[in-house]
Amino acid sequence: MADVAYGGSLRCVRCGHTLERLNGRSLTLAFACSLATLLLLFPANLLPILQVNILAATNHSYIASGVLGIWVQDWPVAAIVIGLEIIALPFLRFGLLSLVLGMLWLGRPASWLGRGFRWAERLDNWAMMDVFVFGGFIGYERVVQELPVRILPGGYCVIAAAFLSLVTRAALERRQIWRRIGSVAREAAPDMICCTSCDHPAPPVAEGQPCPRCGATLWRCRPYAPMRAMALTLAGFAFYPVAYLYPMESSDVLGDLTGYSILTGVFKLVQANLWIFAAIIFCASVLIPLLKLFAFAWFGLSIQRRSSARLRLKTRLYRLINTIGRWSHIDVFTVSVFLPLMHLSGLLAVLVGKALPAFLAVVVLTMLAAPLFDPRAMWLAAERRV
Repeated sequence: MADVAYGGSLRCVRCGHTLERLNGRSLTLAFACSLATLLLLFPANLLPILQVNILAATNHSYIASGVLGIWVQDWPVAAIVIGLEIIALPFLRFGLLSLVLGMLWLGRPASWLGRGFRWAERLDNWAMMDVFVFGGFIGYERVVQELPVRILPGGYCVIAAAFLSLVTRAALERRQIWRRIGSVAREAAPDMICCTSCDHPAPPVAEGQPCPRCGATLWRCRPYAPMRAMALTLAGFAFYPVAYLYPMESSDVLGDLTGYSILTGVFKLVQANLWIFAAIIFCASVLIPLLKLFAFAWFGLSIQRRSSARLRLKTRLYRLINTIGRWSHIDVFTVSVFLPLMHLSGLLAVLVGKALPAFLAVVVLTMLAAPLFDPRAMWLAAERRV
């Protein structure tokens, strides 16, 4: 495994993926930002984030308020998933990451660091404080034109935590951290296999055994990975029509119930001249889920036919949808943020529609399919055709 000089980059000769880039990456910066994010999560969750004045009433919103509101409206599974993504998993992700980076920064190696960093990286896509802030900002721009909305101290802590989480991700170089956790042998051997979590090379006889550096199981290609990913993809297709035909939310004003689907929300943003936000919601809530569903179907068909066409494109597309898939939560978080604010007993209420849990299911199922799928299966299937 080659090292890369500071300021340079290392790319895979097969698919062109950037393996390592040290320019702007720093263990000290990543540790400081991760620890600061963790500390900010406490006031962000304990303090109110938004306030709105409706007639003579003043409503406050906490991060957990929307989760509780969805639970009370008889959508407990959706409430649990959203609560994990914006409350529990950010604490777990940045707590574990800060602990691992802190141990490395202090120069105190430990046998559990590999497993700890592997789990911290797996939680990265599911700790969605940054996506939550973006969804809240779009909802803020949509509501502030009609009602006075005020950002409270907890809201500023949420924004700061989201920003620092992005800086942490940008400052972190995975291969550099893995080298600090445990070095690898530099001697090349025929038919070596590589750990998909930490890139540790191992001889073929190690297949099926735990990686000595991170503890993940070593496979030349994960067994049944395409079948598992396709099963989740088909389940996502089943929820897709419900997610777009039914309303995400309904507003009850003096008993007059008006439903808003995902596309209706896009049109409302266009009517409010918020063209950029309308484009973002359309891409995040319509195009990206559809792209993920058809991409996985394409990958599965490619493996079945042992196709060698456009393997680089398919691999890059897989990495893209694995990265951007989490941003489809924007619409869900918009509802979560403003659900407790838009409430005035007997006069005004926001009701969660059938589309929200269905759309959340589409997003979560495709996010689960991405790590289960192994893009190496497409390359190996193409080689078996030759």
